[in-house]
Amino acid sequence: MNDTIPLHVAIALSQVGVRESPKGSNRGPDVDKYTGGRAEPWCAHFVAWCFREAGKPIPGDTVPTPRRANQLASVTRTEAIFGQHDWLVSEPKVGDIVFFKTRGRSDRGPGRHIGIVSAVGINDFEIVDGNWGDAVTRRKVKRSSADVSGFGRMP
Repeated sequence: MNDTIPLHVAIALSQVGVRESPKGSNRGPDVDKYTGGRAEPWCAHFVAWCFREAGKPIPGDTVPTPRRANQLASVTRTEAIFGQHDWLVSEPKVGDIVFFKTRGRSDRGPGRHIGIVSAVGINDFEIVDGNWGDAVTRRKVKRSSADVSGFGRMP
């Protein structure tokens, strides 16, 4: 059994506790490193940043700036890219991306959420996600959650 944690997961875990400043602003010195200074929902920015920092950027990734968006800031677009590469799977594995159907405790309004699987149990899995309650968090999700759309796994 390989107990080595993927680098992008280690990077994500190192960010747990980063918070927006001020709360509810989608901004702050630490958050801006994920978003390139763009004041917008940042869960997908966080995931893309973790993979980019690990030297394994997701296809289509663009480093965002205040004037240049990253198409991966859209959870729907990121999931579509994984689908185009046939990288969508139904069972989680450490290092996978998890796609959610709704924003949950992310920003208000319509939209979706995304995170990185950091551990897998029998009935649940643990994720690290950005912009959950305005912070990078580590939390458990039930495998039976109807809000999970699926998982993405890059080779």
